Parts: sequence; C-alpha cells; structure tokens
Amino acid sequence: MCGIYGIACGDTDATIDRAKVGASLSLMKHRGPDASGQWGIPNKIELGHVRLSIIDLSAESNQPFVSTCGRFVIVFNGEIYNYIELRKELSLLGYVFRTQSDTEVLLGAYSEWGEKCVSRFNGDWAFAIYDRKEDLLFCSRDRFGVKPLNYAIVDGQFVFSSEIKSILHSYPALRQPDYNIIGNYIRNGHGAQAEQAWFAGIKRLQPAHNLIWKDGQATIRKYWDYPSDTLEEISLEEASKTYRELFTNAVNIRMRSDVPVGTTLSSGIDSGSIVSILRMFYKGSHKTFTATFDKSSFVSTEKGVYQSGIEIDETPLVKRLAAELGLDAHFISGVTDQYIDELSKVIYHLESGHSSPAVVPLYRIFGFARKYVTVVMEGQGADELLGGYIINTFPTLLGELLRRGKLLNAWRELRSFRKHYSLLYAAKMYVRLLNMSWLERLSLKSRGLNKVFGVKLRPYRRLADYPASRLKLRSRFNEVLRRSHSGGLVNLLHYGDAISMANSLESRLPFMDVNLVEYVFRLPYQMKAQLGVGKFIHRYAMKGIVPDFILSNPLKFGFNTPLTFLFAKPESEANRILLSDQCLQRGIFDERGLRSVIADQTSGRKDNSTFLFRLLSVELWFRRFIDCEQGLPSASGELMGSVRLSGAGGL
Repeated sequence: MCGIYGIACGDTDATIDRAKVGASLSLMKHRGPDASGQWGIPNKIELGHVRLSIIDLSAESNQPFVSTCGRFVIVFNGEIYNYIELRKELSLLGYVFRTQSDTEVLLGAYSEWGEKCVSRFNGDWAFAIYDRKEDLLFCSRDRFGVKPLNYAIVDGQFVFSSEIKSILHSYPALRQPDYNIIGNYIRNGHGAQAEQAWFAGIKRLQPAHNLIWKDGQATIRKYWDYPSDTLEEISLEEASKTYRELFTNAVNIRMRSDVPVGTTLSSGIDSGSIVSILRMFYKGSHKTFTATFDKSSFVSTEKGVYQSGIEIDETPLVKRLAAELGLDAHFISGVTDQYIDELSKVIYHLESGHSSPAVVPLYRIFGFARKYVTVVMEGQGADELLGGYIINTFPTLLGELLRRGKLLNAWRELRSFRKHYSLLYAAKMYVRLLNMSWLERLSLKSRGLNKVFGVKLRPYRRLADYPASRLKLRSRFNEVLRRSHSGGLVNLLHYGDAISMANSLESRLPFMDVNLVEYVFRLPYQMKAQLGVGKFIHRYAMKGIVPDFILSNPLKFGFNTPLTFLFAKPESEANRILLSDQCLQRGIFDERGLRSVIADQTSGRKDNSTFLFRLLSVELWFRRFIDCEQGLPSASGELMGSVRLSGAGGL
C-alpha cells in the first residue's frame, strides 16, 4: 500500500508548482516510508508517489512507473492479488516484464485491455494512469472502496490524492467545512460512504467507479455492481464446498508478500477462520494481535445488546485458539489514559470523525503490530457479507420467513435468537436501519439531542446510508446485506485503511475477495442466517478446519470499546473541551442544549455517550484542520529517496 498524488491541467494557462507537489506528497510519508518519486510534464501533469514496499522490493518497482513503450505512466496504491495469473496471461500475449511487481502487471493490463482491465482484477486499488498519446488521465477505485481516492477540480486543474491533507496543502482555499456532511455524521453517524468529504469542494471517487480526465472535463462511470440472480436450487453441501474453495483461495493469495504478514485476531469466527485456513498451507511462525479490555470497564448500557449475565471478554477464547493452532499471540491493552490525544491523532489520519470508538484501540494494535510485520490480515467485511450482525438482520430474517409462510421456522428462529440477544434492542436497530428522516428526527427529539444543534448545523439535508441502485434482488434479506455492504462497510474500510497506513502497515481483507463476494450474494438468504446466528454457510463450510469452540460460539461481540468513561464526570477532559469557548464560539453547538445533554450523562439519567463522542470528534477535527491548532506535519518538500525529473524514467 502506498500514497498517490497528482495534478492535471485542463485547457487553461494554469501552472503546476513541482516543489509544492513534492511538499504535498511528503505529508503522506507514513503511507510510503520506503521510497518516493515524481514524474511530470511542465504545466500539463505532475504525478507523485510514496511507497510502502510489499511485492518486489527492488528500486526498479518504485513509482511513478513508466511503461516500456513510454506511453503510459502510473501511480498506484493497493494490491492486485491475482497478479501472478494475469502476468502469465499477458506474457502469452507477448508482454515482456522487467520487474516482478503487480504494478507493472496492472499497467500491462491497461495497455492491453484499456479501462476494461479493472474487471479482471482481484484486489484493492486506487490508481491513476496517464496516457501520453491521448493526453488522458484514467483513474479507478476498487469495487468495494478499500482504498481511498479523493479529488477536487480547482481553476481548471484536476487534483487527486490518497489523503485530503495533501490536497489542502496545494489548495489551502479548500480548507472550508461542509456543514451538511458534518451534520449527517453527528445525527446518524454517516461517514466515508458519502461522496462528499468534510471539506467543501473535495469529493471521494465512489467504489466501483472509474474517472477519466480529458480536455478539462471529468467523466465518471460505474464499472461493477452486485449480482442480482439467486442460486435458489443449490444444495447446502454444494454451496459449502464452493464457498470453502473460494475462501481458502482468498486467504491464500493474500499471503503473497515479500515482507512479514500477521493477523488481527478476535474471538469471532472471521479472524479465527483466517488463521485456521492459513495454517493449512503455512506452518511457520505467525504473529497475531488482539485488543484487550477489562470486562469491568463496560457499564450495563454498553452491554444492552446481550442478555443479562453475558460479559464482554474475548481473551480466553483467543488464548485457547492461539494455543491450538500454534500462533504467536500478542495482546495489546485497548485502554489508554491518553485517549483524547490518540483520538486527535486518529482524526488527523481519518480527516473526519468516525462513529466507532474502536478507532483508538485499533490505532494501538497497528502501532504495536508494525514492530513485527508490514502486512496484517483482517476479518473486516464478513458481517456485511454473511449477515454476521444478527442483531441488525434478525427482524428482516423473521419477516422473510413469515412472508414465505414458514411459520414454524420463524418460531424456531425467534426462540434461538432470544437465548443470547435482546429483542428490544433488535427492534430498535431495525427501526434505525429503516433509514427514514422522520424517524431520525423523532429519535433525536425524544432523547433531547436535537437542542444541541447550533445555527450552522440546523440547515440539514439527510444523506442516504447507502448508494442508490437499480438492482432488484428477490430476497429482502439479501437487499439489506447489499445496502450494508455498499454503505456502512465503506465507512469501516475507510478507517481500516487510514489507521493501518498511519502506522505504515498494509491491511488485507480476505472477505472482500470479489469472487467470494459475488458468490455469496447469489446464495439464498437461509444460507446466511439460521438458528439465531449469522454466517451459517461459513460456519458449515469451516467444519473440520476451524475449532468447534469458535464455530459454535453464537455471540457476536464486534469490536466493543468502553466509552462512557470519557464523559462520566462533569470536569472530564472531554466535557471541558466541548464546553470551552473555543468550541462554543463556532456556532455549531447550542450551549444550553449541550450543557443539558452533558448533565444528563454525568448524572446517569441517560447514556448519550455515543452522541457526545461524535460531538467531541467534530471539535477535535476543527482544531486539527480548521484552526490548525497542532499544525500539519512539516511539508518542507524534502522527500524520501530520489525525485524523478520531468521526462525521466525511460521516456
């Protein structure tokens, strides 16, 4: 994984300051500490790249990378996991390679198949290819949004970057808040699935989209969508056999690396399945990394999803799994007395807030893991693919069974679900996921939270939690999964990328494998949720591979992180920040309303900690990016490694 940056002019007399591009690029050196370079044509285009070396560590694979024919130049962030297979195919077509990198394979694929090359890739990517002959810039983002691509069009110039802070350095006038997107975040946790960034004038290229910049115009096209057909007649045995093969391959090809690989490990079946599969073909030492919390840190409201008596503690199961598989397990405390300072650092890398307090313990995990590995495998994406958040999907599953007249099955599901989860909480989540503006307004008003919004947040247009689609899926359950997979998951992928790259670490996600995703979305709903648990087909397919004590565990903890401690006392640092003159004078929050919500929290009358966490994140974002209180990292223009001059690189 790396960082990419570029500026392309249109039909204007605009100039490109190469030194400023270099300085902007240096702000992303955490994404690429191993090498850096620039390539350009004066006042036409300038491309920059910082490299985290993963495959083919030689300098010949540094970027910007120029094709042998000299026509194409690429800057690329990501991995094409099936590059070995594509390399063989391109070799048969006569392509001669000079490196062992997936970057050259990607560029060769584009030279051979044009923009349709992306349909052949199994991987995560954001890249830009400049065609010198056509004077055209082709940009692409992977199908699911694992890798970011931010862009803006300013005074006839198209600028793109892996991170927004680099764009802001070149175009400081863009450092203006977009209050509507911030308002959406505060009200409902809406995040990076939105096209609009938190800065007015800066957008995100959406997942599964290509962008072409030519003659001063940007053209955006969608190149992929979820399958709409369903394999209704397939047997469980046949489906599980195919699933097992696809998942095994997804793990296997993500072990392709010239640097050490580890795994983030929880007590759930996602990461547990990854390490179990890799143990089938990789017997060497393998390090895993797990966040730990004292179970007494969680107050009752933070355990409301579960039946009473259930404690949130993953450590015993992780230790047992590590011992059984012979893993080198490491445990990292997720609790810190510097939480707000670390949250501020995370927000700097997110360039926005995030609704999950787990961003801080994840930052700590990755910081520790980087001492030992350069790549981590993660289980992200399994829940949205396989109905793992049963607390969210259960009402839809129940409705699906009732609509199809399967009353006995519906009763069995209800009975199984109630053994571990709260029906009331499930009902609340179902109402929330209906995504209706009037329900949102009613919820905020009933909880007294609407009175917090100041003059700048009151004008408000609600954004959808997922992109619009013309797909017509036969199953309501599969439709709910599609919305989650293309919506909220993109927000989670954003923080996974930002926080891993903040620590110069590459994150790989087997459950985001395109072949696996397309197959699972074609399976009938009952293969994803049954007997009060999600991921039914996965559990069935992994029998004999994953230990039974992991597969049979019905509980889904998620990345639970204690939060109420931040706002428990009136004089806490978080409350003092929110009630400071610096915060209140922005016109974002109403002082009387804010004091009332904080008083409800500190007195124990209500638990509004998740809402207050979002308010705190907004204020910390303003301090980092609008006030520049802590400044941005020094952008001296001095980059790591050599800088290629215009026309260099074999042209």
